[in-house]
Amino acid sequence: MSTSKAIFTALIAITVSTGRAVTHHPGPYVPLCSHITLTANYLAEAEPGKGPGFVFVIKNDTNKEIRLAEPVPSSAHWYAHVGTKWLWRASSGSGGSFVDADNEKGEVFAYQPKDPPQHPQYIAIAPHASHEWTETVHDHPAIAYRPSCAICNNPGEHEYRAVFAYAYVPHPQEHAEGLLACGLRSEPAVMPPLSTSHLAPK
Repeated sequence: MSTSKAIFTALIAITVSTGRAVTHHPGPYVPLCSHITLTANYLAEAEPGKGPGFVFVIKNDTNKEIRLAEPVPSSAHWYAHVGTKWLWRASSGSGGSFVDADNEKGEVFAYQPKDPPQHPQYIAIAPHASHEWTETVHDHPAIAYRPSCAICNNPGEHEYRAVFAYAYVPHPQEHAEGLLACGLRSEPAVMPPLSTSHLAPK
């Protein structure tokens, strides 16, 4: 088992123990994709003057073109290393959270807009091709580095991982054919150390 896979498995196990990510919410859900992967790598300076961000890569190993509705990714999930465990700290954005955190191969909740998008944009990836791009937290707030949890921080925690996700169900009036009908979750992305001791509950 690779190190990243081991971390990912630990994240899922610990998320269940926290009881935070297993809460069920109403809404559509989709299965995780097969043969389509999302990866992320942190950049301290993604673009001059715009601060940190990430390089994302989606690899399409299927025989069909896939289309995704922007923004991609649509959510970020932060975990902190506390002792020997990885604990969930925060999530932002919409779409990609597990319906059942005890099943890492199960369905994920999907974001569905309440109103038809006025100016939708899509990413198309050809069969057996990949798409790489850079996002800054300045332009994509959902990926901002927010690992803190005001009621659950532990003094001294500083090591974090981020999991990015995407899952989208179009509005009934959004006539977009061929949109990806499954969800994506990245392997945990290594983040720089960040002290949140001052945010711990007193």
